[in-house]
Amino acid sequence: MKASLLVSFLLSCHLQAQFITGKVRAAQTQDPLPYVNIGVLNHNLGTVSDEQGVFFLELHPDRIRDTLRFSMIGFESEDFIVADYLEQEKIEQIILLQEKTTDLDEVVISTKRTQFVTKILGNKTTSKHIYAAFTTNQLGNEMGFVVRQRKRPMILKKFNISIVENDYGSIRFRLNFYKTENSLPTTTLLKENIIIETEASSGIVSKDLSPYQIVIDEDFFVAIEWIEDLGLGKLYFSGGFFGAPLIAREVSQGRWSKVGSASVGMNIEVRY
Repeated sequence: MKASLLVSFLLSCHLQAQFITGKVRAAQTQDPLPYVNIGVLNHNLGTVSDEQGVFFLELHPDRIRDTLRFSMIGFESEDFIVADYLEQEKIEQIILLQEKTTDLDEVVISTKRTQFVTKILGNKTTSKHIYAAFTTNQLGNEMGFVVRQRKRPMILKKFNISIVENDYGSIRFRLNFYKTENSLPTTTLLKENIIIETEASSGIVSKDLSPYQIVIDEDFFVAIEWIEDLGLGKLYFSGGFFGAPLIAREVSQGRWSKVGSASVGMNIEVRY
């Protein structure tokens, strides 16, 4: 009986969740990579590296056969089987990501066109009585909505989001654009990070997208991503029950899902 109890105790210790830590760097330059998405594919186990490329992540024993992915806009993803990663037995792992050498397909706008239509697509609500927030405060939490294709390619001009309350002070989140399949996000449409920073306690926060020269000729998904651990605080956005439905995922590399009938006051200004 004692031997059986000892074996059970050792087995339970072995199967406990493990915290891993490491740094993500660019392979060519060895520079630290901030805001890398790190997580177990399609499971709610993920995080984001900090400004120095450092990350901490808890891995659970029932996920040892799953894939741990490191991904970053502009870099090739790096995948590991969780069990293989844990067997490396390094106190602090250095992950090197290779810069992408292939460009995304570009959409060409005819220079003969003289008339454009400007539209604001998405949710225009600025309500202070109905509000919404990130679905969790975990790093890599994202939420957004699908923008439907127009008859002509869309030139992305500006992103807007309505803040009801922010008591953090300075906040920073990432703006993401994805291809879609079956109305859910898939791969990124961006070549570089778009970071939104603000100290606004309330009101409309906008990001000029003109410098990024983003032109899209298909359905796409736009999302904001929680990328910094700011501790306890309040960050609420205008919300509603009509408009483009909210789609979210809890952490980096997690599974996307629709969030009931809720919507968040964020939209995109486009020309086409």
